Amino acid sequence: MQRFYLHLNYLHDFIADPGGCEYPDLQTARSEALQGTRDLAADCLRSGEEFKLLSVRVCNADGDMLDEVFVQEALEGIIPGSAMPSAQMVANI
Repeated sequence: MQRFYLHLNYLHDFIADPGGCEYPDLQTARSEALQGTRDLAADCLRSGEEFKLLSVRVCNADGDMLDEVFVQEALEGIIPGSAMPSAQMVANI
């Protein structure tokens, strides 16, 4: 098992995962990031809060970013893509 950190990258904020979690591999950590993004979106829909998450960054213990799950990818097929910021839009911010 390896320790991965799932950092939340918001429009005007960044929340680091302080403890991380152990997963067997990067693909499993990435799947958790996808599901976590969906859970956060569902929470915002239920509460009526604005959903400002841009991506979840999957990092190792050294802080190296191994992957990044963008909201558009996580919600593809659930919420129309035009409503979510793309990786290109985020790069231009």
